Amino acid sequence: MLAQFLSIVIFAAFVTAAIFVSALRKTIGLLLVILGGIACLTFFGAIIGIPTILIGGLLLFI
Repeated sequence: MLAQFLSIVIFAAFVTAAIFVSALRKTIGLLLVILGGIACLTFFGAIIGIPTILIGGLLLFI
């Protein structure tokens, strides 16, 4: 229970930091695009990889 709460708090802190710090937002976006591309190498990975690429592209170009 405590671990789930801490995970949510840490995730919210990272999202907030990504919104306000441009360099961090672009770094996270590029990382998501790369990881999504790697995930798309398999058929089942494409289910996760394509949305990951889209979200990373959104963060990268905002």
